Amino acid sequence: MDNRRQSAGGRGGGGGDRNNFSGSNANYTGGPGGNLAALDWVVGLRIRVVTIIDDTYEGTIYSYDPLTSTLALIQSPAHPPPTPVNENANVAQSYSPQDYRILKISFLKEVAVLSAPKQRSVAQPFTNAEPKIGTVDIAAVAAREKDAARVEAERIANKGVGVTKEAQDIYDALARTMKCRWHDKQIIVYNDVIIDEPYTVDRVKSKDQNALIHVKKVLEGERRKLETQRRAATPISGERKGG
Repeated sequence: MDNRRQSAGGRGGGGGDRNNFSGSNANYTGGPGGNLAALDWVVGLRIRVVTIIDDTYEGTIYSYDPLTSTLALIQSPAHPPPTPVNENANVAQSYSPQDYRILKISFLKEVAVLSAPKQRSVAQPFTNAEPKIGTVDIAAVAAREKDAARVEAERIANKGVGVTKEAQDIYDALARTMKCRWHDKQIIVYNDVIIDEPYTVDRVKSKDQNALIHVKKVLEGERRKLETQRRAATPISGERKGG
């Protein structure tokens, strides 16, 4: 997953003294594919890594994912410019742009620790992550999940089972202006009006005469529109094609 086209980092072995993770964590064996299964505590470390193709990168560990066996590095200066004294200045402008680089653990052959992390809490490894990780609004997430489930349930309820395309087109047309639902292959409108196959005006029935008249009128108009659309989409028999 190492993207060699990104800025920052370069080629070369990166000489000098190197302290790999073995100095702080006995679970790291070093070398390609080293055991980093217990490295949540390294979040915040500034490191230099050398890949198996001798590319060298420096950055601060933003996260470690044991499922994909990858490290996310923030590549930015070790000491960002200080915040301007002018309190009206834009604080966001005081920091240099940051790049995130994803590295596969199995592609690393050497790791050197350049500076210690701000904290090493195993229970909360992202407490002091930079940039800050916002809290998740559980109530909002639950509400979105509930709303998505409701929308999907409505979508499924509005799809007839074992009905023809024409029947579904009629249902969709009626549902745009009236409350409809399927009951087997019957279309139920306003819970009082029943439309049976083949969904023509003479197949509408209801004890409520006002609702009956209204639904018949709407159904007749929608069937007329659908028939017009069908004819417009059907080529005239014997029509010449080409020049």
